[in-house]
Amino acid sequence: MQTGRTIVEDPIPQTVSKVDPSLLPPDEAQRMDAVNRYEILDTPRDGTFDRITFLASKIFDVPISTVTIVDSDRIWFKSATGLEADQIDRNPGLCASAILGDEPWIVEDTRKDPRTLENPLVLGDLGLRFYAGVPLVTADGFKLGTLNIIDQQPRELSEDELAILQELSKIVVDELELRLAARRMHKELSSLN
Repeated sequence: MQTGRTIVEDPIPQTVSKVDPSLLPPDEAQRMDAVNRYEILDTPRDGTFDRITFLASKIFDVPISTVTIVDSDRIWFKSATGLEADQIDRNPGLCASAILGDEPWIVEDTRKDPRTLENPLVLGDLGLRFYAGVPLVTADGFKLGTLNIIDQQPRELSEDELAILQELSKIVVDELELRLAARRMHKELSSLN
């Protein structure tokens, strides 16, 4: 296993290109309303999510694990173990593709999978070879982003490992829901004073 943190150079350009329409879910406007409802974007990293990505990296023996939120034009990292970027362009992000379906998005070898052959994270310095992303699905069915694990070597994920990754993603969503409920309760109590 590789130690240390991987740095992604120039993660998002100064002028963001238009997002490829194939990376937009049909409910994109409502999905973005859900993202904004959670008030998570651009908040500081914190211990809860950092513990989850740390555990994911250790459990799966991968150098990189992230909790991402797919914004309108970027993929923002709420937490990242093994990666020093705060965000990358949404176009052509793997996490943006992962939120398009209901199932985990798994690429066992990026250099053999037609979905990822041209991806800059595969071709660039990061040298991404394996990606497994599980959508972070809210109680009302919107996919905010992903919990994912990344390796610079091709690999397979067993059914048991996939089940563990899915359970970890549910813990991320539970934490987001708890924070949303706490903010709502705080606003209600503040309005009574």
